[in-house]
Amino acid sequence: MLLNDALDALKSKFKLKTDSEILPISMALGKTLANDVVAVKDLPCFDNSALDGFAVKFEDKDKPYKIVASAFAGDKEQLSIGKNECVKIMTGAKMPKGADTIIKIEDCVVDGNFIKAPNNLKKGDGYRFKGEEVKIGEILLKSGEVLNTRGIMILAAQGISFINVKKQPSVAVYSSGNEIIEPWQRASEDEIYNANAFGIAALLSSIGQDSSYLGIIKDELSAVKQAFLNATNYDIVICSGGASAGEADFMKIALSELGYNEIFSHIDIRPGKPCKAYEKDGKLIFVLPGNPMAAYVCMMMLVLPLLKEDCFVIQNAINAQNLKVKSGRINAIFGNIENDKFIATNGGKYGSGMIDHILKSTFMFLTSPDQSEILQNSEISLIKLP
Repeated sequence: MLLNDALDALKSKFKLKTDSEILPISMALGKTLANDVVAVKDLPCFDNSALDGFAVKFEDKDKPYKIVASAFAGDKEQLSIGKNECVKIMTGAKMPKGADTIIKIEDCVVDGNFIKAPNNLKKGDGYRFKGEEVKIGEILLKSGEVLNTRGIMILAAQGISFINVKKQPSVAVYSSGNEIIEPWQRASEDEIYNANAFGIAALLSSIGQDSSYLGIIKDELSAVKQAFLNATNYDIVICSGGASAGEADFMKIALSELGYNEIFSHIDIRPGKPCKAYEKDGKLIFVLPGNPMAAYVCMMMLVLPLLKEDCFVIQNAINAQNLKVKSGRINAIFGNIENDKFIATNGGKYGSGMIDHILKSTFMFLTSPDQSEILQNSEISLIKLP
């Protein structure tokens, strides 16, 4: 099945949740807002100094100012100044009454208890006004926005510690294979560390999606069947390994016996062709290839866009070299951008089991199925890897 057709088929079978939940902001990064967020506090909430210096009245600048007090951030009292008086002030401290300008400490001449203003002083320098960033009642964040790190900071600055976000689907992650062991165990020469499950979980986290790791499934029909029975409370189950049909396709047999319907048995992309997907009662099971690069590509191109629209950062570049590919399928080519040019890692040659190839790359280019060559100096669109 073509990649876009596979994604459309998944979207027709699986619908994201429409209800919401309240989460602490410490757990809300990457989540989608269920409502508009309105400012409840002016930012700044009082007139204050934007820098360390001296608070003065601009019109008195032609004569020396007398230092009459000091103001620190956190002081409750608001000081005041008279004619040709000034207050030594720290960043964030309240502006004294009568002051309209801050002179930087490094810009003025201090002579005992007096200072002289520099010639280039401008009225309003260093003055941060109440509400100049945000005013009460202003919409800060809109419903449907994905909370990023800046959004979390503005929520905290507003005293908002819990936020209403759209519920996520629940996602479970498995690996499968008798040769797979966990990274904290000691592998023999015949055993392989479980890289895929942790890479999959990390990709999910990159779009703010939580997941639960449920372990390694052994290559036995009863073990496969029991593993999927144990995950029936999840909306999506992602298993890497077992996608390629062997002497006994335990995944297909188990899922068929459990009443799951096959959505597709392969997709026309390299790497990642053996990827399979199943559905039952609106719940999905993905059986990804066991090869790490193939599993990574399938996650990038099928699972992430299913869970989050606009999940990719796209960047244009000029292809640095002629690249030959096999037509009739989509080919994923990994590489980097140097001086606005895309340089394919290892000339675009790789095996689907390679992890180091992904590690050395920051972008992925997808060819169209009708392409057999990507010409040097042609403009291409790249997907930035999370």
